[in-house]
Amino acid sequence: MRRIELRVVAWALALAALSTGCRRKDKTYESVVQLVRYDAPETGDDGKPLYADVELEWDPCPGDQIEVVRGDAAFAACMAKHELGEMLVAEVRTAWDARGFYRWDITKVADCDRPPQAGDTASFEKIQECGDVTLHGQKAGYRCLRKPYADLIKICPWMRRD
Repeated sequence: MRRIELRVVAWALALAALSTGCRRKDKTYESVVQLVRYDAPETGDDGKPLYADVELEWDPCPGDQIEVVRGDAAFAACMAKHELGEMLVAEVRTAWDARGFYRWDITKVADCDRPPQAGDTASFEKIQECGDVTLHGQKAGYRCLRKPYADLIKICPWMRRD
């Protein structure tokens, strides 16, 4: 019985090492984003924003790639100096998620640090590529793919999910 238990443990450890070894390591990227929206919905007694929601469009990424991030008071104050439509450099960190896929977090926009927080439900991305649907030679509507495709991943590799 002991020998079987050792084999099971050995196989479990080997599988864990294999799955960990096959995935990419955490990585940081830089890209250009356009500032589309800045909102600071709540202010403190001193009139300064407590946080801000910033909508960014990934400029070099093909398709319709938009991200909304929430940042703390320091991020809000820093982002307030930027104009809508301005092109800014964003720093993105990818990490393996315990649920079995990659996720990314914007950690900096221009010179504004944005420390990501676990469980942040206010920040989200809308990653999609839309195209016409043609039936019998006529445009019948459109279809949007939500999973990143190979061409998108080549240009914007942090959007990779698997």
